[in-house]
Amino acid sequence: MVRTPRLLQEYETSKPYTVRDFLSRARTSQVAASIVACELYYIPSPSFSFHEFLLVRTSEGPILIVERNPSNNRLRTFSSSGGLAKDTITVERFREHHEYWHPAGPAPVCKGAIRWHQPSPHLLDVAFFALAASTTFKHYNLYIRQCWWFSRITLAAMAGAFPSCSREGTTSFSRRRFSMFGSYKPSQVQKLVELHTRFRRELCRASLPPTRARFGVPNVFHCLTAFVPCTGRSL
Repeated sequence: MVRTPRLLQEYETSKPYTVRDFLSRARTSQVAASIVACELYYIPSPSFSFHEFLLVRTSEGPILIVERNPSNNRLRTFSSSGGLAKDTITVERFREHHEYWHPAGPAPVCKGAIRWHQPSPHLLDVAFFALAASTTFKHYNLYIRQCWWFSRITLAAMAGAFPSCSREGTTSFSRRRFSMFGSYKPSQVQKLVELHTRFRRELCRASLPPTRARFGVPNVFHCLTAFVPCTGRSL
């Protein structure tokens, strides 16, 4: 008898969840999947505007696709604004099941990867960093807040919070003329790591017996909303 991974019981496959919805489910579910690796992929294109995303490998087997798109139907033009960013997480049983690996177009290419030892991040951590980046920088901008930036800052924040890892390949932009695209400030990464530390601290407090717990289950959305005005201008 083949046992269905708990991750596939909690989430529909091939459905792009908003990062907020994904984290809401992760907080209330019993999925304890740890993260084995996080890989940075790009889709080859003869044009400049190729797409980048993260492929997250879990200990249960299924993978996650974490990505940012403009809200205007994935229209990637040289217009600077794409409206509110569409930041999503998609669960797939196998990588080849995702639409990016369908034979209609070029197969994605892995640019680099981070593989964790112990301690390693968990499903909740990936969802938190994606939501933190999304909430802090809500708008898609081709020049500074696009898919390249979202993938790389999420990856960098995870590596900063869980440094027991090894790196393969590179996450730098290969075309030197456009090296500013997808770049992020160290201060941006540090703020996400600090916010994650606060969130984890509240999770630990919420798990204490009722007589000792002070805050109950942490409201991550309130935490992020309160934190953004203090950091958004300086980042």
